[in-house]
Amino acid sequence: MKATNTSQTPAIPTAGEAAGATDEGPRLNIFGRLESWLLDRKRAKFGTSILRILLGASVLAIVITNFMDRKYIWGTASGWAQPYREESIWNFWLFKYFSAGDPDPLLVAKLVLLAVFGLLMVLGWRTRIVTMVTLLMFISLAALGPTSSDSADNALRIMLIYSFFTDGSQRWSLDARRRRIRNERISAEGRPGSRVTAVAPAWFGIIVHNLAVVAIGGQVIIIYLVAGLAKARGTLWRDGTAVYYPMHAENFSPWPQLNHLLVANDLMVHLISWGSVAIQVLFPLLLLNRWTRRFAVLGLIAMHAGIGIFLGLSVFSLSMVAADVIFVRDSTVESIGRWFHGRRGGRRRQPESHDGSPGDAERYDEGARHGEAAGHGEGSRDLAPDRDGAGVTHEDPAAPA
Repeated sequence: MKATNTSQTPAIPTAGEAAGATDEGPRLNIFGRLESWLLDRKRAKFGTSILRILLGASVLAIVITNFMDRKYIWGTASGWAQPYREESIWNFWLFKYFSAGDPDPLLVAKLVLLAVFGLLMVLGWRTRIVTMVTLLMFISLAALGPTSSDSADNALRIMLIYSFFTDGSQRWSLDARRRRIRNERISAEGRPGSRVTAVAPAWFGIIVHNLAVVAIGGQVIIIYLVAGLAKARGTLWRDGTAVYYPMHAENFSPWPQLNHLLVANDLMVHLISWGSVAIQVLFPLLLLNRWTRRFAVLGLIAMHAGIGIFLGLSVFSLSMVAADVIFVRDSTVESIGRWFHGRRGGRRRQPESHDGSPGDAERYDEGARHGEAAGHGEGSRDLAPDRDGAGVTHEDPAAPA
């Protein structure tokens, strides 16, 4: 018998493992975990990608919903808004893409270009450049017409700024597809070490991305905490009747019959009023546990969906939902993707019997079991998720969902 060498090269520990291996106490372990979270890899890949898609959709929605009234909001008939423009903090040369003196054909061309950039954000093409150009153009548009976005411009501007520093093209984007095709072509040509020279080192991009994710999360926490505390001071919110009154406001009732149906139930009015205050005030604490975090994120998404549907503030709701999704972990999205692909794969494996006889189904099941046991049968290939699909886990498979 040949002697086997059982010695192995010791694995190099990550930053978090190295810090946790010392005897300095729990403080150093916490520091190591934070350092590992910040430096090991880019976080919230799916969350930042969804953020990019929804922000681009918000820009598209503003252009489309206000296009017919463009002259009165941004064009030659918008002189009524001049006092607001003079007081705007965005009134300087960098945000002069739109101008009140633009003739209508030029205004239409500029709006179409802004809509194109919003669509490119949704598609994820040259994401960072497109995000910055979209931000500058949108700020110019919002400063020109202060009523065009129903106060959603503040949330949209903030999230566009943060989104520029994230790598929102990692999932569901043309950029990700282009990178994958380029790497496959390089590998096929036998040049695995050949890559396009990066402008900055990889660790720098990881830090910038993760810090932007933290900034988005912190901004969302501040928004909800301040809004919740402000509501808690109001008498109508404490009485549980605050939701009733805006439901009857004509300017905030795109579906009056639907609004009346909702507020006809006193219990529903109280639950929505008190529940919105509670979930906003307690939001920072609910993030500390996996299950309460899921409840909080789903509750806030439902709340903003209701605001968009019942009060007509669709752009604001879409912007806030985009920010809420940043708290959804990648492992959760990947688990949902694996479940979906498994369900779809199971349906594809249903036996197609010509006469419906039980023998055909039994022979199919027996063949599928043999294929799975061999590890290379048709049944096992059908169940395997697509290589580039959402079901593939690119991170730690043991991470909790």
